[in-house]
Amino acid sequence: MKRFEYDKTLYFIDVPVTGVVSLIVFLIAVGSIITNHIPELMFLIGIVAFYSFWNALVAKVTPREINVDGETLTLRSFNRVDAYDLTLLKSFKIREFPTAGKMFLRMDGGGVLKGRYWLNTKNYSEGQELFRLLLDMEYEKHPESLKARARRVNTEYIALAKKKKEAR
Repeated sequence: MKRFEYDKTLYFIDVPVTGVVSLIVFLIAVGSIITNHIPELMFLIGIVAFYSFWNALVAKVTPREINVDGETLTLRSFNRVDAYDLTLLKSFKIREFPTAGKMFLRMDGGGVLKGRYWLNTKNYSEGQELFRLLLDMEYEKHPESLKARARRVNTEYIALAKKKKEAR
Protein backbone atom coordinates (compact mmCIF):
# COMPACT_ATOMS: atom_id res chain seq x y z
CA MET A 1 0.00 0.00 0.00
CA LYS A 2 1.24 3.46 -0.92
CA ARG A 3 0.13 6.47 1.12
CA PHE A 4 0.31 10.13 0.08
CA GLU A 5 -0.47 12.91 2.56
CA TYR A 6 -1.19 16.58 1.91
CA ASP A 7 1.11 18.97 3.79
CA LYS A 8 -0.83 19.82 6.98
CA THR A 9 -0.23 23.59 6.93
CA LEU A 10 -1.02 23.94 3.24
CA TYR A 11 -4.13 21.78 3.66
CA PHE A 12 -5.39 24.02 6.45
CA ILE A 13 -4.96 27.09 4.23
CA ASP A 14 -6.18 25.46 1.00
CA VAL A 15 -9.32 23.80 2.32
CA PRO A 16 -10.91 24.94 5.62
CA VAL A 17 -9.69 28.56 5.47
CA THR A 18 -10.64 28.88 1.80
CA GLY A 19 -14.05 27.31 2.51
CA VAL A 20 -14.83 29.61 5.43
CA VAL A 21 -13.65 32.75 3.59
CA SER A 22 -15.73 31.71 0.57
CA LEU A 23 -18.80 31.27 2.77
CA ILE A 24 -18.28 34.74 4.26
CA VAL A 25 -17.88 36.28 0.79
CA PHE A 26 -21.03 34.46 -0.37
CA LEU A 27 -23.03 35.83 2.58
CA ILE A 28 -21.72 39.35 1.93
CA ALA A 29 -22.68 38.99 -1.75
CA VAL A 30 -26.19 37.86 -0.80
CA GLY A 31 -26.49 40.80 1.60
CA SER A 32 -25.34 43.20 -1.12
CA ILE A 33 -27.86 41.79 -3.58
CA ILE A 34 -30.68 42.18 -1.03
CA THR A 35 -29.69 45.81 -0.33
CA ASN A 36 -29.36 46.41 -4.09
CA HIS A 37 -25.66 47.34 -3.86
CA ILE A 38 -24.16 46.49 -7.30
CA PRO A 39 -26.32 43.35 -7.54
CA GLU A 40 -25.00 42.18 -10.94
CA LEU A 41 -21.40 42.05 -9.75
CA MET A 42 -22.37 40.60 -6.37
CA PHE A 43 -24.37 37.88 -8.13
CA LEU A 44 -21.26 36.78 -10.04
CA ILE A 45 -19.07 37.01 -6.95
CA GLY A 46 -21.69 35.04 -4.99
CA ILE A 47 -21.70 32.23 -7.56
CA VAL A 48 -17.91 31.89 -7.47
CA ALA A 49 -17.81 32.08 -3.67
CA PHE A 50 -20.57 29.49 -3.28
CA TYR A 51 -18.82 27.15 -5.73
CA SER A 52 -15.55 27.47 -3.77
CA PHE A 53 -17.34 26.89 -0.46
CA TRP A 54 -19.21 23.88 -1.85
CA ASN A 55 -16.07 22.26 -3.22
CA ALA A 56 -13.99 22.86 -0.09
CA LEU A 57 -16.38 22.01 2.72
CA VAL A 58 -19.38 20.14 1.29
CA ALA A 59 -18.20 18.06 -1.68
CA LYS A 60 -14.69 17.77 -0.18
CA VAL A 61 -12.94 17.66 -3.54
CA THR A 62 -9.46 18.08 -2.05
CA PRO A 63 -8.46 14.91 -0.19
CA ARG A 64 -6.07 15.17 2.77
CA GLU A 65 -4.80 11.65 2.25
CA ILE A 66 -4.67 9.27 -0.72
CA ASN A 67 -4.02 5.55 -0.38
CA VAL A 68 -3.33 3.25 -3.31
CA ASP A 69 -3.56 -0.44 -2.47
CA GLY A 70 -3.45 -2.65 -5.54
CA GLU A 71 -6.74 -2.02 -7.33
CA THR A 72 -8.23 0.17 -4.59
CA LEU A 73 -7.95 3.95 -4.45
CA THR A 74 -8.96 5.57 -1.15
CA LEU A 75 -9.34 9.32 -0.69
CA ARG A 76 -9.81 10.85 2.78
CA SER A 77 -10.97 14.36 3.57
CA PHE A 78 -12.11 15.47 7.02
CA ASN A 79 -14.38 12.67 8.30
CA ARG A 80 -15.22 11.24 4.87
CA VAL A 81 -13.57 8.26 3.21
CA ASP A 82 -14.21 7.48 -0.47
CA ALA A 83 -12.89 4.10 -1.58
CA TYR A 84 -12.97 3.01 -5.22
CA ASP A 85 -12.30 -0.44 -6.60
CA LEU A 86 -10.72 0.37 -9.95
CA THR A 87 -11.88 -2.91 -11.49
CA LEU A 88 -15.52 -1.91 -10.87
CA LEU A 89 -15.25 1.65 -12.19
CA LYS A 90 -16.65 2.33 -15.65
CA SER A 91 -14.63 5.52 -16.01
CA PHE A 92 -11.42 6.86 -14.47
CA LYS A 93 -10.54 10.12 -16.21
CA ILE A 94 -7.81 12.61 -15.43
CA ARG A 95 -7.30 16.10 -16.75
CA GLU A 96 -3.70 16.81 -15.84
CA PHE A 97 -1.78 20.06 -15.69
CA PRO A 98 1.82 18.76 -15.48
CA THR A 99 3.68 22.07 -15.13
CA ALA A 100 1.54 22.99 -12.11
CA GLY A 101 1.46 19.45 -10.73
CA LYS A 102 -2.33 19.54 -10.61
CA MET A 103 -4.99 17.19 -11.87
CA PHE A 104 -8.75 16.93 -11.94
CA LEU A 105 -9.80 13.34 -11.29
CA ARG A 106 -13.27 12.01 -12.17
CA MET A 107 -14.52 8.55 -11.35
CA ASP A 108 -17.62 7.32 -13.19
CA GLY A 109 -18.23 10.82 -14.51
CA GLY A 110 -18.09 12.51 -11.12
CA GLY A 111 -21.05 13.72 -9.14
CA VAL A 112 -22.14 16.68 -7.08
CA LEU A 113 -20.87 15.18 -3.81
CA LYS A 114 -18.61 12.30 -4.83
CA GLY A 115 -16.44 11.16 -7.70
CA ARG A 116 -14.56 14.35 -8.59
CA TYR A 117 -11.36 15.56 -6.98
CA TRP A 118 -8.81 18.33 -7.44
CA LEU A 119 -5.33 17.08 -6.62
CA ASN A 120 -2.43 19.48 -6.25
CA THR A 121 0.19 16.74 -6.28
CA LYS A 122 3.03 19.14 -5.45
CA ASN A 123 1.50 19.53 -1.97
CA TYR A 124 1.43 15.78 -1.25
CA SER A 125 4.27 13.72 0.12
CA GLU A 126 6.02 12.14 -2.88
CA GLY A 127 3.82 14.18 -5.20
CA GLN A 128 5.64 13.31 -8.43
CA GLU A 129 5.15 9.62 -7.73
CA LEU A 130 1.45 10.22 -7.04
CA PHE A 131 1.09 12.15 -10.31
CA ARG A 132 2.76 9.38 -12.34
CA LEU A 133 0.89 6.60 -10.49
CA LEU A 134 -2.54 8.10 -11.18
CA LEU A 135 -1.70 8.63 -14.85
CA ASP A 136 -0.58 4.99 -15.05
CA MET A 137 -3.88 3.92 -13.47
CA GLU A 138 -5.81 5.89 -16.08
CA TYR A 139 -3.67 4.36 -18.84
CA GLU A 140 -4.43 0.84 -17.54
CA LYS A 141 -8.14 1.58 -17.21
CA HIS A 142 -8.52 3.13 -20.67
CA PRO A 143 -5.73 1.66 -22.86
CA GLU A 144 -7.48 2.56 -26.13
CA SER A 145 -8.18 6.21 -25.34
CA LEU A 146 -6.62 8.90 -27.50
CA LYS A 147 -4.42 9.94 -24.59
CA ALA A 148 -3.16 6.37 -24.09
CA ARG A 149 -2.42 5.99 -27.79
CA ALA A 150 -0.50 9.29 -27.79
CA ARG A 151 1.48 8.08 -24.79
CA ARG A 152 2.43 4.84 -26.59
CA VAL A 153 3.45 6.70 -29.74
CA ASN A 154 5.55 9.19 -27.75
CA THR A 155 7.24 6.36 -25.84
CA GLU A 156 8.03 4.54 -29.09
CA TYR A 157 9.32 7.75 -30.69
CA ILE A 158 11.62 8.49 -27.74
CA ALA A 159 12.96 4.92 -27.79
CA LEU A 160 13.59 5.13 -31.54
CA ALA A 161 15.33 8.52 -31.23
CA LYS A 162 17.50 7.11 -28.44
CA LYS A 163 18.50 4.14 -30.64
CA LYS A 164 19.42 6.45 -33.52
CA LYS A 165 21.48 8.62 -31.22
CA GLU A 166 23.35 5.60 -29.83
CA ALA A 167 23.99 4.27 -33.37
CA ARG A 168 25.92 7.41 -34.33
